[in-house]
Amino acid sequence: MGQIILAVFVILIGAVIRAVGPATGKPNATGASKVAGYGFMFTGVALALGNALTVISVGEVGVKHFLGSVDETPLEQGVHLINPLASIEKMSVREQSYPPDGGIERIEAQTSEQLNVSLEVAILFQLDGGAAPELYQRLGSERSIKSSIVLNAMRNGVRDAVATKSINQIFSPDRREIANDMRVAIQDKAGDRIQVVDVFVRDIQAPPRVREAIEARIEREQQVEQERFQTEIIQERAQQAVEEARGIAEAQKIISEGLTPEYLTFKYIEQLGTMPAGSVVYVPTEGGVPLMRSLGGGN
Repeated sequence: MGQIILAVFVILIGAVIRAVGPATGKPNATGASKVAGYGFMFTGVALALGNALTVISVGEVGVKHFLGSVDETPLEQGVHLINPLASIEKMSVREQSYPPDGGIERIEAQTSEQLNVSLEVAILFQLDGGAAPELYQRLGSERSIKSSIVLNAMRNGVRDAVATKSINQIFSPDRREIANDMRVAIQDKAGDRIQVVDVFVRDIQAPPRVREAIEARIEREQQVEQERFQTEIIQERAQQAVEEARGIAEAQKIISEGLTPEYLTFKYIEQLGTMPAGSVVYVPTEGGVPLMRSLGGGN
């Protein structure tokens, strides 16, 4: 609109210069005023025609409005011929982070046990290009849309998601599940006006007494796990000792069953053949009186 006003102003200046020249009655002034007047008017016309063309860049959508009326059809990327008097509001339809520039939004929420926690959250979202005219009609510029829809949906969605979780679930190692629940809740609050792509939970803080209780619980769980491990080692060693004793008992049983008189006599005779001359041996008798004999030498 500003460019059109400038164009009209330039055309009027040209018309005035064109009209003033002949009124002076000087031939040289008349010719110069005509040239200058036409030059200003042509410049004004060029400015007006330039305002009739608008370029929507890649990743943007345009909303055309004129005298309080918003065109319901958004302008897609490319060059468009429009009413020179109309204004164009350009909005990004690319993925954007909120807060922008890598910032975080600190949100206070309550768990299912009514315990307060503080979360640092950021989201990735996209504006719906088809809904841009309706959003502009109700909320205004892209900046107003972010503060009215994105911020409110993020705060309310995070609080609703946290309210369904216990403090143990909030501080569980699997934050991906919590972030996904937040994404669903934020999308529900935002409706189809924006698309929530992802949610990032940067940090979670709890009251000091809650933190101390959680740390004590984690320490106790680690201690129980260590005791369980030690118990498993003791049980394994005991099982090994039982197996070893069973093996010894079975070996002794086998040996005792195999030591028959015939077998012992056989082994006795077998060993006599391997002993050197002069060796003293024990000779068993039926009366139980031990006899000693010397092998070899006739003694």
